[in-house]
Amino acid sequence: MGSRILVVDDEINVQKVISTRLRKAGYEVECANNGYEGVGMFLAALEKEPFSLIILDIMMPGMGGLETLELIRKEEEIRGIYYGEGIPVIMLTALKKPYMQAFGRGCDDYMVKPYQPEDLLSKVEEKIALRFSSY
Repeated sequence: MGSRILVVDDEINVQKVISTRLRKAGYEVECANNGYEGVGMFLAALEKEPFSLIILDIMMPGMGGLETLELIRKEEEIRGIYYGEGIPVIMLTALKKPYMQAFGRGCDDYMVKPYQPEDLLSKVEEKIALRFSSY
């Protein structure tokens, strides 16, 4: 089975662009429309087959990406998975400023919109390769 990626973004068009590109590259992709849904899918996957990587938008209504990331990292810590060992998370945003907060809460990489789909794919491949080379 290929690597599974969770895309959490409230913009359906962004989900479609990202998931289409990733599927063409051979990844399995699941999408969540907001942070609450993303955390639920993350938790459900931990019980079966965890995601290989999460792509997470920062600016979402309800639970934003930073709060979502914080909950994901707290859940990993509860399960004995510590910083650097957890699921890689690439944050996406139209704002440049929150990147320090994102790294402070445990993201692995960061991209500012607009970006080239190939640049995102390169980051995804890099993070997944790093994760699985450390096992």
